[in-house]
Amino acid sequence: MDDQRIPVTIITGFLGSGKTTLLNNLIRKYTHKKFAVIENEFGEIGIDGGLIVGAKENIFELSNGCICCSLSDDFFNTLNQLLDSEYVFNHLLIETTGIADPDTIIKAFLSSADIQMQFKLDSVIGLADAVNMEDLVNEQPEVRKQLSLADIILINKTDQVQQGYADEISQNIKDINPMAQVYAVAHADISCIEILDTYAFSGEKIAQTTLSFRNITVSKIKNIGQPSVMAGKVKFQHEIVSEGFSIPGSFDMGKFSMWMQNFLYFNTETIFRVKGIVSFDDMPERYIFQAVRSSYMFEPGDPWGAEPRFNKLIFIGKNINRDTLENNLYQLLFK
Repeated sequence: MDDQRIPVTIITGFLGSGKTTLLNNLIRKYTHKKFAVIENEFGEIGIDGGLIVGAKENIFELSNGCICCSLSDDFFNTLNQLLDSEYVFNHLLIETTGIADPDTIIKAFLSSADIQMQFKLDSVIGLADAVNMEDLVNEQPEVRKQLSLADIILINKTDQVQQGYADEISQNIKDINPMAQVYAVAHADISCIEILDTYAFSGEKIAQTTLSFRNITVSKIKNIGQPSVMAGKVKFQHEIVSEGFSIPGSFDMGKFSMWMQNFLYFNTETIFRVKGIVSFDDMPERYIFQAVRSSYMFEPGDPWGAEPRFNKLIFIGKNINRDTLENNLYQLLFK
């Protein structure tokens, strides 16, 4: 099924961050791709008009054979409209609205069996406006959520800020999301960066990022939205933390699944993303776990063999009580 499914790249970022410029650059760079594009704000800025050659039933044909449409109220209908059209495409790009976090769209690709039959989530790309990022992170909770959910983050408009400023922004972004790949760009130029077909949501890539994660705890900064004073240094004020846990042994699959389902349900406003490698009793292979808000999925990985079994889980969110969460996870090991 995986080889036949259409990969999906979700582009997110606050208003004016450069999402549509990135979209146009992707279409121009990957000429071998036949894209379908869903735009949340189509008609306001939209795909470069020079690329549009015709329209049929709200689907716009682009000059390189790609297609574009606007996101309807029903996301499933939009996907079906594309699949039922006469156009053949092999990669779906979705540009989300700049004033909301993208978790609803991400969750659709994790929780809907019908969508998973046709599509596979490749990655979430976040645009960060270098000129306004410090103010936006401090004032807009949507921006913090966008950054925490992204797999690849492009710090855009670096040509408009002082040298070294982008490096400071990059470090602050890493505090929010230490597992993201971060690149500094100008004019959303990705000519030297490969950001498609990165398979960030594949079991193999989730396992890699989980194993590479070091137990980094980002100190909570109080007085959210208030100016920070750091002798000229950039400092994002946020309450997002990344907590990692490494626990030896194996869980009972049913017990772990029930606990995780309840935990995510009751913490849907505070837990943004979870990644991990999990060992289950009587299961020969390791399981790769990932969640976005309340939606989660398991995927079997490589067999454990003679390797000592362990569990490694990473939680990204806000107001995470590390001690309580760690105690709960250890309690799950008891029979």
